[in-house]
Amino acid sequence: MTARKEDMGKEKIRSVEQMPVYQAFLTLALELEKKTRGFGPDFRWLRVQILRSSESVSANMTEGFYSQYSTEYLQALYRCRREARETMTHLSYAQSTNQLPEDIALKLHGRYEQALMQLANLTASIERKIRDRGKTKSGPLLKESKAGYVTGSDDATD
Repeated sequence: MTARKEDMGKEKIRSVEQMPVYQAFLTLALELEKKTRGFGPDFRWLRVQILRSSESVSANMTEGFYSQYSTEYLQALYRCRREARETMTHLSYAQSTNQLPEDIALKLHGRYEQALMQLANLTASIERKIRDRGKTKSGPLLKESKAGYVTGSDDATD
């Protein structure tokens, strides 16, 4: 069996935490937590909403990554896109109501756009794989053990 051209030289990602797109959205969520601490008491609801939607991106990506079928993964990535766009709406609202300074809101908005471009590339890749190979994820299923996640071909002992 020969390796595909695009797979050559790439290390296989074995956990969602290794994915640059996941890291980008998690970093943004953590930064938002810090930047929204100064919201006024009348805008506590907005802080809660922005934190929920921003954290949901990483959570949905994790859920999808460990799903059994590529179609489930794809649906999780679509949820990630929706949650990220919701977060951007909250950022715009926070800026408009002077809860976030304009420069901070615009910078975060731009970083969300960059992360969404990474997400779009990942989504397109999964869509291609589904079209080319079907809905089942390629390779052995990941199984949990005390040592972490292992594949069916690994010799893991509990």
